[in-house]
Amino acid sequence: MAPATQTPGYIEASRRRSVLYGIDPANSEPPYRGALTPAATALRELSGPVLDRLVAQIMDSTIGVVLADRSGQVTHRDAGNRSTLAAMDERCIDVGFSLAETDVGTNGVGTSLETRRPAVVVGEDHFLEALKSFTCANAPIFHPISRRVEGTVGVICPAEETSPLLLPTATQLSAQITRLLLERAAPEERFLLEQFLQHRRRSNDAIATMSARVLIATPAAQRLLAGVVQAELWDHVSGVVGQGSGGSINFVRSDGRPLRLRCRPVRRAGEVDGAVVEFVSASRPGTRSRQQRRNSRLDGLVGASEQWRGVVHDARQVARSREPALIVGERGTGRLAIAEAVAKLAGCADIRVFNSADTLSVGALDWISRFRDALAPESTVILRRIDHLIPEVAAALAAMVGEAPDRTRIIATTESATTGDFADATLLDRLNVLRIDVPPLRNRRDDIPPIVRHLAARLGRYSVDPGVMAVLYRQPWPGNVTEVRQTLRAAVARAGTEDLEIRHLPLRVRRMRNRKPLHGLRQQEADAIIDAIATTEGNKKDAARLLGISRATLYRRIDSYGIGLDALGFSRVPENDRRPR
Repeated sequence: MAPATQTPGYIEASRRRSVLYGIDPANSEPPYRGALTPAATALRELSGPVLDRLVAQIMDSTIGVVLADRSGQVTHRDAGNRSTLAAMDERCIDVGFSLAETDVGTNGVGTSLETRRPAVVVGEDHFLEALKSFTCANAPIFHPISRRVEGTVGVICPAEETSPLLLPTATQLSAQITRLLLERAAPEERFLLEQFLQHRRRSNDAIATMSARVLIATPAAQRLLAGVVQAELWDHVSGVVGQGSGGSINFVRSDGRPLRLRCRPVRRAGEVDGAVVEFVSASRPGTRSRQQRRNSRLDGLVGASEQWRGVVHDARQVARSREPALIVGERGTGRLAIAEAVAKLAGCADIRVFNSADTLSVGALDWISRFRDALAPESTVILRRIDHLIPEVAAALAAMVGEAPDRTRIIATTESATTGDFADATLLDRLNVLRIDVPPLRNRRDDIPPIVRHLAARLGRYSVDPGVMAVLYRQPWPGNVTEVRQTLRAAVARAGTEDLEIRHLPLRVRRMRNRKPLHGLRQQEADAIIDAIATTEGNKKDAARLLGISRATLYRRIDSYGIGLDALGFSRVPENDRRPR
């Protein structure tokens, strides 16, 4: 009698996870997930020659082969004889069905993906009763450059024919597919991999090579970059190496942790084609990081940029005072949310909001009367869009603000704090005692990733695909945070129960996915162009006049900087404003 073999630890851990997933081992079967994704199809086509050679070698045997994508969905399967293929069919081991551990529990495909290591699951070790007649050996397929898991490949046979050769066969298949991935890698990827191998000296070095599309990092660097959006990081790094020289920069993660990076350009054919990034120092989570996180938070609001920390600092000052305050910023920047956060920060439970637009619907006299009644001690009154008030209402409010009870806090929001934009300059003077200026989102791009994660979580999406984040990071966002919220809401609705992908984003957003990253004066000029187009409501002739340049120059700048007019909401050009030919 053969001695009992000990169950591997990864099998025991997988079975515990399977129980937590709530899978019924007696009645469950692999679910059908529908058509393959483009990435899964590409993996199947790439792996075809490798798998075909194996099938030719195992012809007339009871061995089968299974390829799955990174989600665990089967993309290809075959076998040495019809009986094995029929047995696989009967148990839904077929193209389109999911063998992810979350769907069917412990099995070769799902467990190798979950652990990111080769896995052998013998007969009774399977969680589903239906799979216990098989033995499966699988090895994950890693992209040779990014080290991202692309899928898993393995062999399968009847449990009573289990062989020690199954696992070596699976790992050999994985290695062959990995070599094909390297051969098909773009020249840029291979070049950066060579640079990475040249500069990596020790296994514990925190070093990476990167470009706009590629990021190759050591494990130590990967840990430091956890949660960092590649497009955001590259925008900072390329600003240093773009002119052909290197330098050091400070980079703050979305959780407030600062990183110090030394950046050196790498050249191919004489042109800067990427950068070597060395992590010189990184403060460990401690008092400073926690303080930074506290200083970048308001109730229900998030940010990571220096500009946002300035907003929070000013908001805290307003909360400590009872003087009138003005919050200035473009539509959609969150002026009302900041005003409400200030009131909560001050411990005020009585918050009353008055919108200037309501003077038309309820009547000016009734609206003024309600405002007068709201000026009670210990209350906070928020006046929205005061730059839209008509002269009679503005004059009445100016008088009431001057006579408000001592313990009443008045906060007003406006798009402009220029006297000429107000019907009554006295009202502006009396409200503009303390002030919070909220920069537009395009001028504080470091806030985009935390804002996207925060809003996505409120929509039930607790992780955002890096590709999606990269596209969102490059948008001009003329509608600011409000537009980000609307974009995510539309994308989540379109995705339904699927993972959120780039294809779910609105068309106007996808059209901007290749916008070039800009820095310094070029970014300032691009921002000035966007502001001018917004100010003139899309009229290019007036925008050019406002900028002091010709219309032809304006169009060249728009093309050069990759500014998408569709994304700005100004795709329609008036008849008298067509592009000169």
